[in-house]
Amino acid sequence: MADSTEKWWKAPPEFADQVERNRADFKAQFGSFEGAEIRSYWLGTSEDGAWLAFQFHMPDGSVHKFTLRADWVPQFVTQLAGATDEMNERRIATALVAAEPQGEA
Repeated sequence: MADSTEKWWKAPPEFADQVERNRADFKAQFGSFEGAEIRSYWLGTSEDGAWLAFQFHMPDGSVHKFTLRADWVPQFVTQLAGATDEMNERRIATALVAAEPQGEA
């Protein structure tokens, strides 16, 4: 288990506002998250390790393939960590709001 609880993917304070604006802009332009849901996926790499590959199977039966160059993968992992952290924070907040009060404070 790690001794540090530091979130390595967090933007430095001087960029935090820009990151939040970028996330808000992305959500606004993305459209329906439910409408873009995939049925299944595969991840892999090219034989030479130069590409990270994604294959998404859509509910309509179509298959979409994407790749990232190896030099883009660290930034992708950082953004993935930040997005999943935000996802978990929102899910916890939603659960706390929905929770029934128990006992006395």
